[in-house]
Amino acid sequence: MGYAIDHASVGRLASLFRYPDVQQLVDVAEEVDPQARAVESILERYRSFKKAALYVTGIAAISYMLSVKGEEHWTLAAQQASSDPATDLLKFVSSSPSVNFGREARLKRVKKLLEYERFFYSRIDQYSADLSVLRNDLAGILKADRDAKTVVFAVKMFYYSAKKAGINVKVPLEIPIPVDRRVCLISLLSGVVRGGEPTLQSARLLLSKAPGLVRQAWDIVGRESGMPPLRIDALLWLLGGCYEERREAGRALEAASRMLSPKSPRALLALQLLLGFE
Repeated sequence: MGYAIDHASVGRLASLFRYPDVQQLVDVAEEVDPQARAVESILERYRSFKKAALYVTGIAAISYMLSVKGEEHWTLAAQQASSDPATDLLKFVSSSPSVNFGREARLKRVKKLLEYERFFYSRIDQYSADLSVLRNDLAGILKADRDAKTVVFAVKMFYYSAKKAGINVKVPLEIPIPVDRRVCLISLLSGVVRGGEPTLQSARLLLSKAPGLVRQAWDIVGRESGMPPLRIDALLWLLGGCYEERREAGRALEAASRMLSPKSPRALLALQLLLGFE
């Protein structure tokens, strides 16, 4: 059996994401996301939006196949930030236990990005005004697809940097969700994608076999609701983490409710649907 988008499940979630009380879940998710808190710490250390944004973008560009949880990876990255983002990036990638696998390839990627350090700084106002410009530039610099997970994830983390610096950034609807294991897990749990059991093993398989289908499903949710998929990602990532830790939907829902404090029965329903409650 192949994978397929369940348009009924997609439509139901899209209808919920149109409501302000459900959209508030995304706002809260972006505030409590440990990755966003790491970005806040990085900004405090550099005392410069430009430096912090370069460092955060560089870390995001090598954030794949990690040796530790994403939360720990970003905590380690924040601890490495000191005064010069280029030096700090190279030190982090050379020594962090979170990137033990493929270290040389990651170093090569960071060095390529740092060749464009001045260019990055010269364009930073344009990036803040239009994240699509950053997406296109990163894809070109890294010689990657515009939809590649690390490219769109780097755009998301730049958005976090700007937001934490007090810069108002509009997230375009057309930038897709960064598809990782947790997003695949919630896609299966919620029924947005059919064709696999809602287990960690199935989520890994979906990630390897059909990430484009997952991306397409959440693109539809975004278009029909007006909530950018790149922002929905924070909510899905946190919910996926709750489920990974507890391996049971009821306990995951309890943890998510404590973390996100849904303000209405409809917001709670959105969490329930995302975690697989009928």
